[in-house]
Amino acid sequence: MASQDNDSGCGDWDLVIDREMGCTRAEFVGWMPGACGGIAFEVNGNRISIRPGGGEVMITVQEAAPRRLGLLCLPVLSVQMRFRGLSESARADFLKRFDMFTRRGGG
Repeated sequence: MASQDNDSGCGDWDLVIDREMGCTRAEFVGWMPGACGGIAFEVNGNRISIRPGGGEVMITVQEAAPRRLGLLCLPVLSVQMRFRGLSESARADFLKRFDMFTRRGGG
């Protein structure tokens, strides 16, 4: 789900996307080198900062209650991605690469 949002204390963001992902924080952080396509990133607690093409992407993660399906227990990670200073095409390119490396499943 995408929404416009302002983060008080951190400036204005062009786009904010909230997602739930079926992974742990450790798995998510482990995917970041591939998901960022070689762009340097910094992990500080539950925040990941990336600076692609002169813009900024701030990702905040928070572990949520796991999903239980009978005996199956799946991890849930709340993920918020905030974008600033990137063109629409640069955001789309970042998200396409990010999704390729973080979405699991068949099809």
